[in-house]
Amino acid sequence: MPITPMIPGSGLIGWQVLQKTMDNQRSAFNASADMARDTSYFREKIGSISSSDELIEDRTLLRVALSAFGLGEEVNSTYLVKRVLAEGAKDDDALAKKLNDSRYVALASAFNFEETTEFPFQKDGFSADIVAAYDAKIRSDLETLLETEEYVNNPLAAATLEAAAIEAMESTKTYFEENIGAITSVDDFLNDDDILKVALSAFGVEDRTNSKNLLKRVLEEGADNPASLANILGDRGLIKLTKAFGFDTEPVISIQKEDFADTIIDNYEWQLFAEAVDNVNPAIGTALSFQREAPALAGLDASENTKWYNVLGNSMMRDVFETALGLPNGFSQIDIDKQVEMMKEKSKSRFGINSFEDIKDEEVRNKLIYSYLLQTDISSNAGFGSNQIALTLLSSMGNRSF
Repeated sequence: MPITPMIPGSGLIGWQVLQKTMDNQRSAFNASADMARDTSYFREKIGSISSSDELIEDRTLLRVALSAFGLGEEVNSTYLVKRVLAEGAKDDDALAKKLNDSRYVALASAFNFEETTEFPFQKDGFSADIVAAYDAKIRSDLETLLETEEYVNNPLAAATLEAAAIEAMESTKTYFEENIGAITSVDDFLNDDDILKVALSAFGVEDRTNSKNLLKRVLEEGADNPASLANILGDRGLIKLTKAFGFDTEPVISIQKEDFADTIIDNYEWQLFAEAVDNVNPAIGTALSFQREAPALAGLDASENTKWYNVLGNSMMRDVFETALGLPNGFSQIDIDKQVEMMKEKSKSRFGINSFEDIKDEEVRNKLIYSYLLQTDISSNAGFGSNQIALTLLSSMGNRSF
């Protein structure tokens, strides 16, 4: 069994101690035999899974997967999990969304068994080298042209040409950087003249601009097979081009991606640590879960109201907000739209939250957490002089602001 986290003290005091010792405590927790065995098994086996049925049939994989999203208690609810995974999280009528619990949406989104293709040029940072090579090629060609007799003897024409060429180049570079990630096929690539211009020039094969049929075959075949057209032609520029853009990339499902296992295992370790903290002190455990999950919800590509509805559908999130905002016990019984309206208004007046995205800010999150822990401590010690407790806790935080 994993070791029990050490939290000397409750409320804000216990929270401060945990924050200061978090790294060491988590390292010791994750190194326990049970945790190490489960994470090792998951990392070794998950890449071989190709369907939700296979995942559900492997109890260890399923337990790790569900626990990573705080759903470990659903390991025996195989019918529910199967439906959630089968329907995904894209459609509004998918079960994961109907459950009004962001944990199911996160699970369904992560374990998406639809095949997708991630081309190299869709990754962050791809454009830098291509654009730099294009820039160098254009400047070199321009320099060569300006050294001809026509422009050497006409400085005004040379200056005009240089200014126009540089302006056009910069505009084309910007267009490439902003639009290359939206390309989804070889045809898209070949039909966009500016993107094609940058790519071909960067690899010194701009003379192939009008050879669209040849380029399509080269890009689709790739360069791994000795019998591919790029290798038969022996054109180094074409070989480098097709390797760089990777249009021959095979489609994969999410769990086959390189960093998938590490991401799920990190979530799993965090979740189990938070649950262990919760067993020692439920309020601090809840605060820890909120600290980790709130930024993800804040950054969700969804409307403002959708994020607040997710708060109401997640027991942990609801608990933190209701307690931190001092909402009455019967709050959950009123109309749900009214709940959202009241939470938004009180969050703005109490913590300056104008948009849910503001919760990405660590200072804003801390205000919520401190208020939640303070209110929880006062509530649990109501019979022992809550005003004195509040003053003691506030003073323990030094000059921290709430």
